[in-house]
Amino acid sequence: MIIAIVILELIACFYLAVILLIGDPGSHIFIAPLEVWLACTTVQLAVHYVPRGPYGLLFTVALILLGSVTFEGIGGIPYFHQTLFIAGVTALPQIWWEWSSKATGDRAIVLALIGLVSLPLGFTAWSFANIWLVKAKAASVARGESYCILLSDGKLFSGGSYQKAPDDWSLSGFKMFTGRGAGGSGLCCQWDFHALLLTGNNQLFNWSYKSQRFDKVSEESRRLLSLDHLTCP
Repeated sequence: MIIAIVILELIACFYLAVILLIGDPGSHIFIAPLEVWLACTTVQLAVHYVPRGPYGLLFTVALILLGSVTFEGIGGIPYFHQTLFIAGVTALPQIWWEWSSKATGDRAIVLALIGLVSLPLGFTAWSFANIWLVKAKAASVARGESYCILLSDGKLFSGGSYQKAPDDWSLSGFKMFTGRGAGGSGLCCQWDFHALLLTGNNQLFNWSYKSQRFDKVSEESRRLLSLDHLTCP
């Protein structure tokens, strides 16, 4: 049963990767679903086949979740942090069911249902966790200065128009990520950032999902991208 679940997840992640590749051909974002599948498969197979020791595997998953939100700038592996977080969340329902249920026919059916919902659950949990993460990183980078988080209007040929994030929900992973030609990921018509952090002393930083932090935007980049006029409302 667990093998069938893994294969279904591979099909779903592959189709998502194809959709992302078609929608944003200039980006490497299509790699993310495949990374997520590989990480989730590794954890799910470990949960299913590794002997049930006294909380060893659960402790490992807890470390995965902790590392996914604390490590910064893992080089060479794009979207490493998001992959870890989603894999950790995906494993939790399976750990609970496999450790608490008895070996019956119903156990396999419920395991299949858990497998079908755990991956969407992982993506959703990451999206909401991104709100807290972006706010925490912004406060850390600002170092006591006043600041605001700016989001692109997503309109092509708009000349880099950014507006203050209207609410916390706009910082969720599903919303603070735009498609082709915007969002720091497209090659269509302009280059926009997923989000910008502007501090009270006029320092500008852009949010990077690859490094999961706000990276400083150089003065030259600000001038070339027409970002030197930005202000906090």
